[in-house]
Amino acid sequence: MKVLRGEGAIMRKEYPTVFISYSWDSEEHENWVVFLAAKLRENGVDATIDKFEMQSKTVNLNRMMIEKIKNSDKILLILTENYAKKADAFQGGVGYETNLLIRYIKDNPDKIILIMRHKGNYKEAIPFYLDGFYFIDFSDDGQFDIKFNELLHRIFQVDIIDVPKVGAKPKLEPKRINNDRITNETSIIIPNFKEITDLDKNKFMKRSYSEILSHLSDFAEQTRQKNSNFDYEKDIIHSQKTIMRFYINGMEKYAVKIWLGNLFGGRSLNIYLSYGRFNIDSDNSFNDVIECEVTETKDLKLKMTMNFMARNNASDAYGIAVEIWKQIVQYLGY
Repeated sequence: MKVLRGEGAIMRKEYPTVFISYSWDSEEHENWVVFLAAKLRENGVDATIDKFEMQSKTVNLNRMMIEKIKNSDKILLILTENYAKKADAFQGGVGYETNLLIRYIKDNPDKIILIMRHKGNYKEAIPFYLDGFYFIDFSDDGQFDIKFNELLHRIFQVDIIDVPKVGAKPKLEPKRINNDRITNETSIIIPNFKEITDLDKNKFMKRSYSEILSHLSDFAEQTRQKNSNFDYEKDIIHSQKTIMRFYINGMEKYAVKIWLGNLFGGRSLNIYLSYGRFNIDSDNSFNDVIECEVTETKDLKLKMTMNFMARNNASDAYGIAVEIWKQIVQYLGY
């Protein structure tokens, strides 16, 4: 909601205002512009065109153009070949607006939204002073809803794509150029004294546990969006134990319990999985165990140790989550 400061009070502007500039090419084109303006108004935009202004009163068109360009939140220019010709020749109302916009667009580029309505060579519909600017292409009526949604995002200044936040900088090391005569065969004898501690393993398993749960939640949410009769619940018992229950038509079909722990008294944490209906108070039974392995290059990877389900040698959190989800899905249809 835009705030306007008036004399002695603050006035709130409830709807964004939009003025639509176009050329009177044909009755079909004028009707399309009227439809676009009406559609915008139905969606919370105070859109207007010259015909709306003139139908109930005598209007000085030049003065109206100046006021609308100056005071509207956004200005929509409907680009057609005829619009471009009038703009380039400074002819008629389009030409008058062009005189105003040439100076105005320099300081207010974000206020102008270009709408393309031309099939063929787009350059024929772009006035000289707008060459190089981005336009929303409404030329294909079959794509109207998609393009209209993009237009609403522009008017309300809401991003179409949710841009992820910038994450932490990865630890990168430059590759050293080694001029020694060490071949791939002889490099095997060069030892790697890097030590993997119990703390390293436990941190890796805690991180993997959170990532697996995050992926499973994503899979479940995508399934719910695609299937109206599917739903799920995620019960976080505590920071290291979670139960996910899955429903078809409101009936519980399957469940999986995932927890961190060590049932064998060792120093490293494992991730345990139980499937089906079970007592959440008991962690003594499980169907699969995910352990931490150290590779020959002293990297950490995951390994599912039991033969409860088929797997494709998954060794990271995403791959493990995929295998777990396959196990869940095969029971949801019964």
